[in-house]
Amino acid sequence: MRSVLAVALALLAVTPACTKTAGVSDVFMSIDEDGARKRTLFFSDSTSVICVFKVGNGRADSTFEALIRQIREIPFGQGGTDFTPINRVVAANDFHPGPTGGTPAVLSLRLVPTSLDPTTGQQKPDDQAPFAPGSYVCEVSIDGVLEQSAAFNIDYAPCPTAQIVTGQKCAGFYATSPPSVCPRAGASGDTDPTCTCNGETGWSCP
Repeated sequence: MRSVLAVALALLAVTPACTKTAGVSDVFMSIDEDGARKRTLFFSDSTSVICVFKVGNGRADSTFEALIRQIREIPFGQGGTDFTPINRVVAANDFHPGPTGGTPAVLSLRLVPTSLDPTTGQQKPDDQAPFAPGSYVCEVSIDGVLEQSAAFNIDYAPCPTAQIVTGQKCAGFYATSPPSVCPRAGASGDTDPTCTCNGETGWSCP
């Protein structure tokens, strides 16, 4: 009787693990939808900021959720390292890949830059706007339970590669307080003269 009870208890202990047929095998950041070029550091002028995650799913009723949470920020245009803690979800989406068989499905969530709408006073998607500098984390959950996450940072852009022209937009992409200073001839060109990022008026060059 004892041996039968022991076997029954062992089966009960194993059963919950066997019922979990959905999982997240990897989460990372990239500038590509397919995750070819992985990154943990992006810039305000990056081409894209994408959270890529690989999932296996054997259930038809499972829901995967990905979100990007900003956990540190710095006031618009302010330079330095004086970041402050914040808890703001800046992107989120649900996914229902269906059964994946033996091949993991590659899913992705894109961070979209925003700008202030002067009419509504609210942030709106804007592909021409800079990504906000700060610290972020991409979290992937299954049916509301966090599975994996990937941390990343966004910094102000490095000095432009090509020569700078007076009036070119720089606000948000570069610090304005104190103002960013870059070589007019481009990052790898002559170091003098230099241009200064003067906020909404753009780059100012001699």
